[in-house]
Amino acid sequence: MRWSIEVTFAEARNLLGTGQAHNRTRAAVERTVPFGLYCYTITVAWYALHGHEPGDVAEHRQRAPWYTTKTDPSLSDMVAKLRRVIIAVRCMPTRPGQPTEQEIRTVQQAWAAASTNAAA
Repeated sequence: MRWSIEVTFAEARNLLGTGQAHNRTRAAVERTVPFGLYCYTITVAWYALHGHEPGDVAEHRQRAPWYTTKTDPSLSDMVAKLRRVIIAVRCMPTRPGQPTEQEIRTVQQAWAAASTNAAA
């Protein structure tokens, strides 16, 4: 049981930067470590709810064939997928939920028609 906790702390330090606080004062460490563990939790929750695909582990085994016994995604797999998703969203021509130019024009025309009808 203790090993899994130690691995969690090591991954939070190494993958999420918790161990790289630029200010080593006690207060900085007391803020940085919990924040890093929150990021760890949010990453795992995001992956479980939105990022998991059944082929992720098989894809990782293809890239790293020495992981013949890998059955579950690791935190590094989850972080890598989250980074890829964030980069893909940033590179999209329009962000999800943002109206297109045509939708904006349609709404503006409807408003203009409504105000014309209200004035008459």
